[in-house]
Amino acid sequence: MGFDEKVDVIDLIINVLKEHEKTLDELISRLEEALSRGPPAPVEHRPAERPIVTVEVKNWMEFRERCRGSRLAAFEVVDGHFRVSALKGDILYIYEEEMPEMSIRFREEGERTIIDSIDLRDREQFPTAMRGRLKCGLDISISGMTVELPEGTSIYRLQYTIDPVKAKKWLSEELEIDEDKILEGEIHL
Repeated sequence: MGFDEKVDVIDLIINVLKEHEKTLDELISRLEEALSRGPPAPVEHRPAERPIVTVEVKNWMEFRERCRGSRLAAFEVVDGHFRVSALKGDILYIYEEEMPEMSIRFREEGERTIIDSIDLRDREQFPTAMRGRLKCGLDISISGMTVELPEGTSIYRLQYTIDPVKAKKWLSEELEIDEDKILEGEIHL
């Protein structure tokens, strides 16, 4: 994490603490006022308040440490990205990682298959694409499909997917929360 990012995080923490201080001051004033009026009235149950901040975390290890024991988590694959969100306290944490995309152009010469090119969305995805595991550690399923081209070459397109049952189990272990607190979908504010 660079110096500017650290300063941004410190600014964020300071702002959150200032908001908490204001809230506490208001609550103390209300409590003093209520105590001066006599016995308290029955307490009404209010719905949980919305998170006061959303934090996008780039590193899975940091995300995992901050989100252990979350009250709710969700995951989904959208537009070629694996996305996990977790609600802990007043903070909604989000982690996102790009799913690999890979295709191999090849041709047959006798009994041999000659690979002409390998096309990746990003060269840093090569280990993920070959290993079948995202950087965060979640195993991904790989399937393929061959497309015959008119000039005698073919393209083998690899498709990477996530098994929701395995993802839920994996997230449960990683975040140390029950599987029933993990949903396939998205947490909206």
